[in-house]
Amino acid sequence: MTNLIDLQSLADDAAESDQPELNDFPVPQGCDCDGSKTMEIIDFPEKNGKGFVAKQDIAAGTLVLAAKPVSLVMDWEEDVEDDEDEMYIQEEEEKEEEDNDVMKGSRRNGMIVLKAANKMKDDPSLWHDQITNLFPRDYSNMPIWICDDVDTGMLIEEAINDLGNTDGFSEEDVEEIKQRLPLIIRYNVLSVETAPELFVHPNQSGGGHLTLSGTALYYYPSYLNHACRPNVARYSIGDVMFFVTNQNILKGEELCISYIEAEILCESSQVRSKLIDMDFQEDSDDEGKKIKSEGYEDSAPMIDIEMQEELMSIHPLQRIDEIQGLLKDAVKGGKSISVEMGEEIEVFWFRCDEHQLRILLALTYDSLGQTSKALDEWKKCVAFVDENFPPVDENGTALRVQAALSAYTLDVSEAKLLAEKALMNHNILFGGGIQLFRKRYANEFKLKLRPESKKVKDWSVVVDALWPTV
Repeated sequence: MTNLIDLQSLADDAAESDQPELNDFPVPQGCDCDGSKTMEIIDFPEKNGKGFVAKQDIAAGTLVLAAKPVSLVMDWEEDVEDDEDEMYIQEEEEKEEEDNDVMKGSRRNGMIVLKAANKMKDDPSLWHDQITNLFPRDYSNMPIWICDDVDTGMLIEEAINDLGNTDGFSEEDVEEIKQRLPLIIRYNVLSVETAPELFVHPNQSGGGHLTLSGTALYYYPSYLNHACRPNVARYSIGDVMFFVTNQNILKGEELCISYIEAEILCESSQVRSKLIDMDFQEDSDDEGKKIKSEGYEDSAPMIDIEMQEELMSIHPLQRIDEIQGLLKDAVKGGKSISVEMGEEIEVFWFRCDEHQLRILLALTYDSLGQTSKALDEWKKCVAFVDENFPPVDENGTALRVQAALSAYTLDVSEAKLLAEKALMNHNILFGGGIQLFRKRYANEFKLKLRPESKKVKDWSVVVDALWPTV
């Protein structure tokens, strides 16, 4: 019988490979694989679609659904094109954007379409009983989807045409699949990451499982609609995706997830909708209209992974000055002017940019042994998550772990309170008790983010004190 700890062990082993395969990851016994124990699928005419609603009152921390993908593409499977090809693709995408009848899509989505078509050839019921039920069901006014990678596009066309030679598909089915399957993939795929919250700070090769990242189409999870205040959290172990309530849900209430990263949810509705890129608006508001007029609709958070790694490569003392300078602009928000390569460019600050900068500042203070300053920044990061992220968000757990470790040398009682809250939130979303918590954070605890001192000669002893196994 496989449980969550066994599944995490499989993930730990698979992560050691540069090109892992996830087909053998089982759904733990006893998990609800269609959501029918606690939820039911109903029509939402106002949304022109379907969704899950609670059949009964559901307590926070309830695992309502677990699923294996219909079609999955791992990050390592997607070859990186050279700069010349990428420039050509970008130019072609810009041309096609002017044509409302054509939608160009990524090679990754094309590979998911291709894999799905090949699986449908072996199992026609995959289309007739599952995929065909997904949005968009009415595609008469939808654009034609074309893969921006020509070779992949040709393979897709060949695979779908080949379905016509398979028992179970009529000519009409094949024509519908050509039109709908790529659109179904585009609107329903989800990112797949194992332990993503362990990457709350850069240069952390051992914290999470980068090689287990990918993008996939899941069937029943596709009925979970988006909300900017989601009441369901999701996480993956390998390719098995779990959906857990992050708050109490009343009978008849819709269950929703977020289609975008939690740190973006506090932005305006226009910014969220642009980043979702799913052709729908959440809610209009005056702030959003202002943001759009200022140019945010073509922007992205300033402090991305590349910027974080660039800042962390600077000497710590210089890094503090750089971060504090950036923080002044980030705290103001809005638009500022930056100089790169002697040229002035406009920078649009997101609220999460300040949050990311404070994480870098906390790490830097910790590395220099300036523990009190580090703890102040970790607390600000935790407060940002508590205020702006969904309840018991997994990022808040990772930040509380770091805050607890920093606090230990200053105030053991405060450190234990932070550690207790981190474990409690982790238990709500992941279950498994302290054993699973220690297993998931094992590599994180080993990272040398803080120097040894007179008070702490071995940080593993601190970990044992804060999260004892006995």
